Amino acid sequence: MSQQIVCRRRAEETLFPFLKERGVRKFLLVCDAAFPHLRVAGPIASGPVPCAVFQGFSSNPKYEDVLRGVEAFRAENCDAVVAVGGGSSLDVGKCIKLFARMDPEQDCLAQPLQENGVPLVAVPTTAGTGSESTHFAVVYVNGEKRSVASTAALPDLAILDADALDTLPLYQKKCTLLDALCQGIESAWSVRSTPESRAVALRAVRLVLTAMDGSLHNQREANEDMLRAANLAGQAINQTQTTAGHAMSYKLTSLFGIPHGRAVAVCLPHVLQCALNHPERCVDARGWAHVRGVLADVARELGCAGPAELPRRLWGLQAALFRGERSEGFRMDALDVLARSVNPERLSNNPVALEEETLRALYARILAGQPPRSC
Repeated sequence: MSQQIVCRRRAEETLFPFLKERGVRKFLLVCDAAFPHLRVAGPIASGPVPCAVFQGFSSNPKYEDVLRGVEAFRAENCDAVVAVGGGSSLDVGKCIKLFARMDPEQDCLAQPLQENGVPLVAVPTTAGTGSESTHFAVVYVNGEKRSVASTAALPDLAILDADALDTLPLYQKKCTLLDALCQGIESAWSVRSTPESRAVALRAVRLVLTAMDGSLHNQREANEDMLRAANLAGQAINQTQTTAGHAMSYKLTSLFGIPHGRAVAVCLPHVLQCALNHPERCVDARGWAHVRGVLADVARELGCAGPAELPRRLWGLQAALFRGERSEGFRMDALDVLARSVNPERLSNNPVALEEETLRALYARILAGQPPRSC
């Protein structure tokens, strides 16, 4: 499925021509509580194509939340979905689009996920997940994370409007840029990577680092670059998916409330160090020389002399960003739960095998706040 990506400061100037071209009579606007504070809120909510607003979901969207959105879509006679917000808003919008034409009497997650003709537009308001350019979504069922994957979930149109970052809190900016950075790194070394996907992933890493300081100071051009960087990272993981850094991060977020991007950035340096410590555990069919070469490319983007410096440099970057900020609040009594929590499917993308005993050792260092170390 092809996708149109537009970088424009006034999202509404792209949105409404697209909706009119598709013959949309009314759309469901999926957004979170921050939406009214965005510059684009008024122009979208009162534009030439009417909308119904759906905000009834949590930051970790539940299956039941999505079903309420589907009910609103049908009750309001909508024929398109426009999702404006962070990763949660975009995930909910994707799922509403996927489930909109399904049998409401049956479990939507058990029905075929296929194209149904409902146009989907994504307008990200954070520069992190790149969800506007992926065919994945996350929904929680009875407290358990479920991944939804379908090419039909890829938005038809992604609009990157830097104005959306103007009101984003500084702490959240730090977390989301780290998510984009880690996604780029993980995509680059994934066992599913290709030369083309690695080129996109490394561009994302480069652009995050170039735009970081300016974006944290809310400079418009840097905000635009950060949105592009996150989008590139999203395009990369759309092809490769993520690896162990993401797999290890999810339970840290659910147990301690640490934002996703920060949780990934805490985990990934330890994963990279473990790989460098144990090349004999390489499971990438292209061999350790290939993996090490990719890490050398990533290391250069981070200003390192070689792969050996990469874990410490990445760990130091995230530590410096949050110096003086609220602590993670980690507790060692969560060690057993964490070691058993990792999704095996995401671990299968990791180029170096990680057993439960290894995961336990990595989590112990993370919980103790220790930097990655050679052994």
